[in-house]
Amino acid sequence: MVEKQDYPQSELFSSPDSSGQYKGQLPKNPFFLRMRGYEKVMLLIMGLVLTSIIFFSLGVERGKRIVVSKNNSTDQLGFTIQVATFKNKQLALREVQLLLKEGLTPLAFAKGGYIVLCVGKFSNQVSAQPLLIQLQRTYAGCRIRRL
Repeated sequence: MVEKQDYPQSELFSSPDSSGQYKGQLPKNPFFLRMRGYEKVMLLIMGLVLTSIIFFSLGVERGKRIVVSKNNSTDQLGFTIQVATFKNKQLALREVQLLLKEGLTPLAFAKGGYIVLCVGKFSNQVSAQPLLIQLQRTYAGCRIRRL
């Protein structure tokens, strides 16, 4: 004999007062709350690395555009002849005096721990070529470079 129960079985069937349509329930805790602590940290690190890479690449592309526009607009006096580099400031100043006596326009600037000695300012490499040939007789390793 089966006894009658006072309450309906609600585990498998919907309640009698529902309209008969299935209403799906949303999970009580969202995806991010179901994750473990270390998984959250790893996702956060991967997201930061990905956004860093994206912003870095965008910055590089922007920098390339800026350099191209600067080179096209101001290309005057862009070359010089590098004569020598010195570690000692006194030797560099002595060489500058010698170049001034020869009637050349020397230019000395510091780069790292060295003093770079250059001669002249030219708009292109072709215009610097005759002076380079003349200076190579005295300074064996001189070369044309950008300012």
